[in-house]
Amino acid sequence: MLVDEPHLTKPALCNRLAVDEVGLDADLSRLQALGLLREDPVDQRLIVTDPEASVGLLVRDQQRQLDAMLAESVDLAHRVRRNRQANELSSIIEIVTGGEAITSRWEHAQKTARKCIRMTDRPPYYAGAKIEGMNIQLERMAEGFPFHTIYDARIFEHPEHIRRARLAIDSGEVARVLPEVPIKLVLVDDELAFLVLLSSEERREPTVIIVYQSALLDSLTELFRLLWNRGVVMPSGLPSTQHPELSDSQRTLIALMASGLKDEAIAVEMGVGARTVRRKVQELYELLGVRTRFQAGVAANQRGWL
Repeated sequence: MLVDEPHLTKPALCNRLAVDEVGLDADLSRLQALGLLREDPVDQRLIVTDPEASVGLLVRDQQRQLDAMLAESVDLAHRVRRNRQANELSSIIEIVTGGEAITSRWEHAQKTARKCIRMTDRPPYYAGAKIEGMNIQLERMAEGFPFHTIYDARIFEHPEHIRRARLAIDSGEVARVLPEVPIKLVLVDDELAFLVLLSSEERREPTVIIVYQSALLDSLTELFRLLWNRGVVMPSGLPSTQHPELSDSQRTLIALMASGLKDEAIAVEMGVGARTVRRKVQELYELLGVRTRFQAGVAANQRGWL
């Protein structure tokens, strides 16, 4: 109406619209505030400003407000995500520091586990990995509870670790060995994992991350499965009649060779000298008709000896 009748004053506009000035004042004030309308100071006519310019200014002002709101919402979203991640992180991992605290949690996990404990065994060891620390594991295995362990072949360079591994295996532990295990890991019932970060050999307190049910735990479980499938079965040390053409010592020798152990480590494991091991290896080569360890592994596998 004001566009078509630019001569109207406020009273005239009220008459045309059949409203009182009080009711119209709020609408006129809003249009004036938006820059769309002004009142002539001389004759009080209501003048509509150039709508293109006014609306452009209005749009730009609204855009500035929207940009400010967007920036504020981005900042708020970052804060929400940080707080959520902090809460979620604390719900899926727990950091335990110090040998005494770690030992306490590990012993509790062994005592309360219901299905199975799977772990890797590799150096270094923050507490020396002594046989005395195996009491709970031996008690649980005596009850029939399963322990599955992947050994790093490097531990068999040390007699104390050989005795520890042999005791566990002879007591019922299911074990495999790899030339090198990349991680110190324990999985308890698929419900939590112990991931060792530091050891006292690094001159800092040992630190373990306990990982609870999450995508991270699923990834650690899958990693263990892949390592387990790559591992070579450790011999139990018990006589076997599976391959009557082989002696017990030859069966043990094949398994230890397949696990990647060097002659010196095999000698310690079998309780003989390194020279004796080399002689037995040559005898095994002659039996298999091969010249190298790799060929011996292939031939033994083809015969079902591994």
